[in-house]
Amino acid sequence: MSRANAPTSTLSHEAPADVGSVRLQHYGNRILALMLLLLHAAFVWGQDELWGQAVVLAHYGVFLLWQPFFSGQQRLAWHRTLGVLLVGVALAGLHNVWVATLWCVMLAGLLGAVAVTLPSMRERLGLWAAVLYLLLLLFVWLLPQGYGLPVRHISQIAFWRDSLLLLPLAAVLFPTPRISRGGSAVDLLYALMFVLIIGVLALGSYVAMHLRQSDYASSLLLSMSTLAATLLIFAWLWEPRGGSSGLRNMFSRYVLSLGLPLEEWLKQLSDAAEQQPEPDVFLRGAMTGFTHLPWSTGVTWRTPASSGSLGEKSKHAASFTHLEVEVTFYTESSVNPAFALHLRLLTEIIGYFYAAKTRERAMRANAYSQAIFETGSRLTHDVKNLLQSLKTLCSAAEHSRPEQAMSLQTLMQRQLPQMAKRLEITLDKLKAPERALDTNQIQAREWWRVLKARYAREDVRFTVDDVNSTVWLPQELFDSVADNLVQNALRKCVGHPDVSVSIDLETRPYPCLTVCDSGEAVPAEVQDKLFHAPVSTYDGLGIGLYQATKQAASQGYRLELAVNHEGEVCFSLMKTAE
Repeated sequence: MSRANAPTSTLSHEAPADVGSVRLQHYGNRILALMLLLLHAAFVWGQDELWGQAVVLAHYGVFLLWQPFFSGQQRLAWHRTLGVLLVGVALAGLHNVWVATLWCVMLAGLLGAVAVTLPSMRERLGLWAAVLYLLLLLFVWLLPQGYGLPVRHISQIAFWRDSLLLLPLAAVLFPTPRISRGGSAVDLLYALMFVLIIGVLALGSYVAMHLRQSDYASSLLLSMSTLAATLLIFAWLWEPRGGSSGLRNMFSRYVLSLGLPLEEWLKQLSDAAEQQPEPDVFLRGAMTGFTHLPWSTGVTWRTPASSGSLGEKSKHAASFTHLEVEVTFYTESSVNPAFALHLRLLTEIIGYFYAAKTRERAMRANAYSQAIFETGSRLTHDVKNLLQSLKTLCSAAEHSRPEQAMSLQTLMQRQLPQMAKRLEITLDKLKAPERALDTNQIQAREWWRVLKARYAREDVRFTVDDVNSTVWLPQELFDSVADNLVQNALRKCVGHPDVSVSIDLETRPYPCLTVCDSGEAVPAEVQDKLFHAPVSTYDGLGIGLYQATKQAASQGYRLELAVNHEGEVCFSLMKTAE
């Protein structure tokens, strides 16, 4: 029972906090209006009164209910809690017109910063009404008192002063803004800008009033006109018309650089990436750019394969790691969070380049190993075909009768020179594979005669369109492809005597060699990569066809699986159209 009750107890404790948060979110504008009413009572009606200080505390408490900085369920650290309490005590203890002025300026800046970040116009109107109230209260009541100006017709001024409370009450009529407490609800840059604009307007009116010896109203109007003209000029310079670059682009470039000449460093990085193929040499070249920057004293780096350092170490350091590259930057002063984020981005760029260089080096090594493997496998396959032909001759010699001596001698005279020549070509490729280009040509009729003699003892059907054709064929290519295809077809005959093999040679209009068998079809998973990569199979369709395809392509021929049906499988070697 205790286990079943535990979750219910937890929910019952959390429910009031959630309901309270929803209520605050729903009645946010009412709380804001109450906060401004208490502010009016504390700094206007209760000015220089003891009860006014108590109302200041009440106003500050309502402000803490409305504020967008901390969530209602968030637990503050003791130093933050102490700071919040000290602000309230300072407002109540230093109860004078200048504290009220400063507090109104800060509230106006805060409300304005929240208003500009809201997406809905109706939600903004309530906050802008509150901002307008604070500005009017500031310039109509608080600042004249702070400047020591005489107040005439006190009853009329009090009427207009207290009528400003209609603005906070009007804010209740608009929908409450959905402020994400504890998130990025307040743009501090906007808040600071609003505070500075209000401060410049207030101080500007005071300076104009003393320099021109004019009244407060005309001085305030002059200050507002000057400030408006300045903001219009700045807005034009920020993004001028006509496609010209303004302060906006300059500011963006400055924010992106954050004290680091980003464009220059990226250029050095790209140059090092192009010039240095080795990852470790590239990394040292990329790190050299950091040592010439004014804020940097040194930099160290470490990878699984190497490590290094440049410059001098200092007590201020920032370390970042990305893709097995660890970089430590040493600076003259402590690194602020924005600059640390920028250095992290640069570290990621270096890590990506280093990983690319490492992969490039691995690919070069793999390409070298692949070249060795392909050359060795091709030569091995050629030797295997020669061995098969030699076994055929040996079998013919073992099973020949005395009356077949002349036929056997003729067979040996024809086949042994051909085998010796093919073995010589294989050895030449082993000595210099890059120069082993098939340049030996043979007439089609002669090659066909030798091929028939080579497989005379096998149950193979031969067909040719012109037995006396004078077309010239690349001998090594046709020998290699024919041996591969015929041997693969004959393997299907083992255990299946009903499988037949046929070889067809066409010499017009282009040479075309076709080897067919009546065995099983090539599986789909093998067919997809049969001519594009080595295939590990038990029936011999592996590295041989892959090597034969590359050899054929280098000499203007194409090897393909022409027919792939159960009972009919045909491979064709044909010359591509010129």
